[in-house]
Order: sequence, then C-alpha cells, then structure tokens
Amino acid sequence: MPDSSVDYLIIQDGPKIAEYAINPICTHLGCTVSWDLEKNHFICPCHGSQYDSQGRVVQGPAKRSLPLITVVVKQNQIRLVDRKPAVDPR
Repeated sequence: MPDSSVDYLIIQDGPKIAEYAINPICTHLGCTVSWDLEKNHFICPCHGSQYDSQGRVVQGPAKRSLPLITVVVKQNQIRLVDRKPAVDPR
C-alpha cells in the first residue's frame, strides 16, 4: 500500500540538501519502498524491485525509476513541491 506521508530527502556534500527528493512509490504496482542500509538500495516489499540511492531501477520487475519531487529551501525551511525538478539529476 502506498504511504503518501513519506518522501526521502537527498543530502549532498555534507549539510547541503539536493534540489530533489525521492517519492517512495514503486513504479511497478504502487507499493511503498523503504531504504535498506545493508543493501544500500530502496527495496519494494511487494515484488522485490530495487532502486539505487538516486531511485534508479537496479532490479525489476519495475522498469521505471522512482519519481522525483522538487525541494525548495527558503529561510531555513524545507518545502517539498509535488512536481518534477527542473533538471533530473539522473
């Protein structure tokens, strides 16, 4: 089942937050993926799809990368905007 209350922020170069976050909804059938620290991948509990740290598919059955959303940092506040970032870093 999807959990729309969870998004993963990406930290780059120390404390800097990337301009995108990863939406954890599996592109296969919509289950919520979670980060597996041991495997260093996002893993879908439903059918075993795996994604790397940027949300790219490394093992199916999913064929598309995890969706990205835009991160805006303004006045020390972090806001997630439900749209694709201007530039896909992948």
